Formats: sequence, structure tokens, C-alpha cells
Amino acid sequence: MLRLSYIKYIAYTEQCVNVTYRLHILLMETERVDLKQMSNATYHALPSVSKSHLDEINRSPYHYWCRYLDPDRIIPEPTKAMIIGSAFHTLVLEQHLFDKEYIIEPIDAPKRPTAVQRNAKKPSAQTLDAIAYWDDFDKKADKKTLLSREDYDRLVIMRNRVYEHPAANTILSMKGKYEQSYQWTDEATGEICKSRPDFHTADCSLLVDLKTTEDASEYGFKKSCHTYRYHVQAAWYLRSLQKAESFVFIAVEKKPPYMVAVYNASANMIAAGNRVADKNLATLAECRKTGKWVGYSEEITELDLPPYNND
Repeated sequence: MLRLSYIKYIAYTEQCVNVTYRLHILLMETERVDLKQMSNATYHALPSVSKSHLDEINRSPYHYWCRYLDPDRIIPEPTKAMIIGSAFHTLVLEQHLFDKEYIIEPIDAPKRPTAVQRNAKKPSAQTLDAIAYWDDFDKKADKKTLLSREDYDRLVIMRNRVYEHPAANTILSMKGKYEQSYQWTDEATGEICKSRPDFHTADCSLLVDLKTTEDASEYGFKKSCHTYRYHVQAAWYLRSLQKAESFVFIAVEKKPPYMVAVYNASANMIAAGNRVADKNLATLAECRKTGKWVGYSEEITELDLPPYNND
């Protein structure tokens, strides 16, 4: 009885979400939306299908429903890795915005007081000074994201490594646009799709994606492409700019010696990404149509090694 009620609840909420989604499509068709001036936060708030949406539906439709459609879902806070990754992108691609969005922990700053220290009945003079210091610092920081001095210094080294790499430097020195948002309608499913490439040249012929990674070697980055479905991302971004002819990854290692490598996505890689993206979109469209968002198989499934471990 409980499971039946829950299924009805999912069906009802899915109907509500579908109404909202279709209204979004109608607005996109009847109103002029200036995507070029869209902030990153506004872009991510759009209900259009992104590569991240495809990743979730690929994991399972139920995962997709829980993350994007459940009205009671909790929006997770950005992890430290996500914050560092965003800061690195801004430092490399949009350095003029870095000081507006981030603030660095001062070298001579006292240790930030804990909640226990702040609530102490008789805090020490040292604690009072620290409280006053950090209250003033946080007021000046306003809504900027705080980075530790250690993290910032590491990001600067990584940024320098990128521009020391001849190919990476040449590509990023080309005239072009950073962090532009795009939307289009998938002809096969009618889904409204979106993308926000890191960089593309002025003539839109070349798309570039900046990746931080544990291993930027050819073998190591191929594994990352398989794990994180970068082939799907390359194909997805190329769909958003029909003039685009090539997609390039700039891979930067997150640990010393912070090596950099530049890879061009092959035609086979793009074709594979398109096949997977089409499959994911078809699954999403079918789920919207039927209101059924299934999880993992309830049967025993045979497990094998991934392709890159078969050697």
C-alpha cells in the first residue's frame, strides 16, 4: 500500500514538473532570451538538458528524477573540489573576474575562531581580536568565495603551466568567447538542450574545454574520458555550435609537477559521444512520456572489466 502511494506521488509530481518544463519550452519559443549575457548561476538554473543531465539519466532514470524532478530534493552545497575547479577556470579563462568572485585568505591572518570560542562566556583577548579580525574580513568579502592561500598558490602554478605549454598558449591566445551559453531543440525528442563551453574561437570553428585531472598522460586521460564521459561532452558541445569543426581538451594535472597536455577529440570519439547522447535523450523522453523512472536492475547482472582494463 505504501509503495503504491509513493508511485502515485511520483506520477503526480512528474505531471507537475512536466507542466513546468513545457512552460519553459513555450517561453523559450516566444521570448527572446539573451544567452550571451547569462550568468553561470542563471544558466545552471535553466531546466534545459545539459551534459550533466545526460550523465544522471545514464546512471539511472530514478537518479535523474531524484536529482532534478523530486520537489522535495535538497540542492547540495558545492564541494571543495567544485569550488577549486571553478576558481581555476576563472583564473585561466576569465582572470578579469577573479577578484570580483574570490578572495584570498591573508598570509598573516589569525586562526578563524570556532563556534565554541565565539560562544565562550569569557573569551581571551586573543580570541576577541581574532573574532574582530574575521568579522571585518567577512564583511569586506561580502559574497566572494574564500580560498586558502595554499589553494590559491597552487592554482596560480597550474595556470602558469597552462600558458607555458606552447599549444595551450596558442589556443587560448586566439580571439574568441569564454563561458557563453547556448540552447537548441533536439529534433528527435523535442527536448530543449543547453551547453556552456569554456571557450570557442571567434569563428566558432574550435571548441576548447579545460580539465583538471590526476593524470594528463594519454593513457590516464583516456581513462578519465571513459569514467567521466568526456566523449559525450565533446559531442554535446559541438551540437550547440553547428559551425564548430574541432573539440580540444586542455588537461592539467592537479598535483606537482602540474603537467599539461592538449588532446584533439577524434572523429570516432565524437561519433561515439553522439550515439550515447542520442540514447540518453531517448531514455529521458520516454520517461517523461510514461512517468516511469526506474532504478537499477533487480536481477543478478554479470560484471566484466571496462574496455581500458582488458589489456
